[in-house]
Amino acid sequence: METRVRITVLGIGNPLCRDDGIGIRVIGELRESGKYPEIAILDGGAAPDLFSLLDPDSGKLIIVDALRGGGRPGDIYRLKLGVENIADEIPASLHGMGILDSLKLMKQLGRRLPAVIIIGIEPADVSHGLRLSPAIEALVPDLIKAVEEELC
Repeated sequence: METRVRITVLGIGNPLCRDDGIGIRVIGELRESGKYPEIAILDGGAAPDLFSLLDPDSGKLIIVDALRGGGRPGDIYRLKLGVENIADEIPASLHGMGILDSLKLMKQLGRRLPAVIIIGIEPADVSHGLRLSPAIEALVPDLIKAVEEELC
């Protein structure tokens, strides 16, 4: 019998800053679809602490976020973060920990780290506002598809 890897999808962002809320929007759509009851779909907000959010049994973490990669607005990125890419030093503070800080702490404490995939999109507008920019709104289905391809 094949053992399935426990998968977590984490949406990150600030939905009060237009395109910065894309990760939250995508996980909302995934939840509403009802197609993935076996997947942990989490809202990480603007500053997620993976150490407390992530199930220790999760074998794969898919992070969805706006990402400034130097491309054009709407460019979609797929990044793979391996355990070997995570530095060994412990973060200086537990306040305001980012994703990498959480992974560093988990590594230092001997907690098994999941495979990490980041699905990001180059934002067009991160000014104050509740709606995605039209360019990014049009690409929500493409981001959902990119996440779904990682669920296999």
